[in-house]
Amino acid sequence: MPLPISVQSSFASCGLVILALACAVGGDRRRHQPDASELRPIVAVVPTALGAAPEGPRSSVVSAAPSNAGTTRQVEVADAQPRPLPDACNGASEASLIPPTQCDGPRGNTTTEIPANGLYATSWFGCYFEEDGTIHEDRYDNCEFACGSRGLCTPEQDGPHCEATLRWFAADADRYGCGGRIRVTNCENGNAVVLVTLDRGPHCRTVEQSCRAPVLDMSHDAMVHLFDGRTYGGCDHRRVVVEPVDPGTPLGPR
Repeated sequence: MPLPISVQSSFASCGLVILALACAVGGDRRRHQPDASELRPIVAVVPTALGAAPEGPRSSVVSAAPSNAGTTRQVEVADAQPRPLPDACNGASEASLIPPTQCDGPRGNTTTEIPANGLYATSWFGCYFEEDGTIHEDRYDNCEFACGSRGLCTPEQDGPHCEATLRWFAADADRYGCGGRIRVTNCENGNAVVLVTLDRGPHCRTVEQSCRAPVLDMSHDAMVHLFDGRTYGGCDHRRVVVEPVDPGTPLGPR
């Protein structure tokens, strides 16, 4: 038996209200997808490292960059608490990058000079985990720390597994000492990370003096965290501020 016209109208009105509420709550769930010709995304999920930041809520780095800006990658990191920018960030974008004047490291191919303003250009090196769990091996690096792992890796791990698992490391041990800890800050976006210096480099003459900048050579995970998924070389002059921190400072985003 057909429902009276008045009842049918009531059901229709309720349906419109429910639909309107659903639209208001759900919204448009589509996200903008950049044109594939402009980007070359590389997505990787990396296991938690020995010595990494304590477990807690997780967040992901943006995983897309212009194709001419180097590789991009998504790295899962523990959420970091906001902290004030270092004083050295004041005027950092206009301040001079001060290349080393002498190559006085142990073998004559690195330097011990620390720039007075704490500003460095950036580059990356070493092994890291790919999306499928395999290790990306840096063809320009042997993935063996010159300083050893300082107890941050297990005896069973070879060099590539040690670097890929540790994640938060840098070279520049001739500046900050083997096993030294530094906080590295991108003054433009506020991203910061604590790294342990376990290797030597970069090359004083062919990299730093050639690029006319002191260069902090860091892990791939550190690079993509600091620069929201992008990677750069020393001559790109992408700036960070470096501060020595207490040896007991936990590694990872800060």
